[in-house]
Amino acid sequence: MSEKERVKKILIVDDEESVGIGMSEMLKDAGFAAAYVTSGAAALEKMKHGGYSLVFMDMVMPGMNGLETYRKIKQAAGDVHVVLFTGYFRDAERYIFEGVKEGMIDVYIRKPFFAEEVIHTARKYA
Repeated sequence: MSEKERVKKILIVDDEESVGIGMSEMLKDAGFAAAYVTSGAAALEKMKHGGYSLVFMDMVMPGMNGLETYRKIKQAAGDVHVVLFTGYFRDAERYIFEGVKEGMIDVYIRKPFFAEEVIHTARKYA
């Protein structure tokens, strides 16, 4: 796999399948190789076979949340960029601060987001 192909691989992690499908389709339309999974555990498995350079990850998911999942991804693939996103929830600011403090979060996007925002972010970090 060439460096150019590797750079363009993006993984979307969201427990809402409709979000994963929507984001992966908009990224594919923009020329990226995008895949989605619906859990942190599935993301870890996908990363094993990966070559992903960017992960869009929901913060609030059953089982492992976005921060927990990304910590595990970072151990296996430290050069991966992450973009965490979520709708409003009570402790969002605390989790965002925790991720920034650990150097894990490159950018944070609030739901609902616009296609242009997702594509611009992908072009910047992938």
